[in-house]
Amino acid sequence: MSTVEAPRRTPARKSQTRRAGEWLLWSHLYMAAWFWGVVLVLAVGTSALLSNDRFDQSGTSTIAFGVQAGMWFSFAMAIALSLRQLEAHVAAGMTRRSFFRANVAVSSLMAVVYALVMVLLLWVESLVARAAGWEVRRVSQMMYDSVADLPGLFVVYLLVFLVGACAGLVVGMAYQRLGGVWGTVVLLPAIPPIFLAVDILSEDGGGWLPDALDPNPVRMLLALVVAAGYVLVYRTQVRRVTI
Repeated sequence: MSTVEAPRRTPARKSQTRRAGEWLLWSHLYMAAWFWGVVLVLAVGTSALLSNDRFDQSGTSTIAFGVQAGMWFSFAMAIALSLRQLEAHVAAGMTRRSFFRANVAVSSLMAVVYALVMVLLLWVESLVARAAGWEVRRVSQMMYDSVADLPGLFVVYLLVFLVGACAGLVVGMAYQRLGGVWGTVVLLPAIPPIFLAVDILSEDGGGWLPDALDPNPVRMLLALVVAAGYVLVYRTQVRRVTI
């Protein structure tokens, strides 16, 4: 008597975008853990130094200076990983389109992670400062008075880190296509929009904007447009690269 074998189930294969995204995500997270560990050590050391009575506690947050470091670190990581992984991605038989999608998705997710870490450290710092009798009010040109201000700061930090990462993708692909010398030249037009976005998002910035563009939601939208512009340029570069 013959038996009928049940059909074997073939394991579902991960999409190319997911495979590339997982590698990029874990690489970003590994480096981010080291980066924020260093920031935390420096912040604690600086706060301990400023606790000396000889220093004036003017209400300026120490940890908030990490936003600039975080922006440029995400910028550098986007350059390094997008430059390093593309050749291996294509050599494995995967498409440039999937690499583009994975890179943009992971860069956006890491911007969320960086922003969450910033507001968490800021909140912890405020608790420690108030317990020591200090008043932390000014946070990198933005006011912080209570926990109610953290969601707004989160959105601002998210946009800052997103713009920095998207700019890094453009520069990384320029290095891939043009080589070291011309890739470095691309830094000249690629960096000013970052400063533009940061200036628009800062509380004291954007004074040159028309009154109709002054409300915070409009300024955040303008920063998002800068990030979208970087993504469009990056997409064009990925489609044209030949490996």
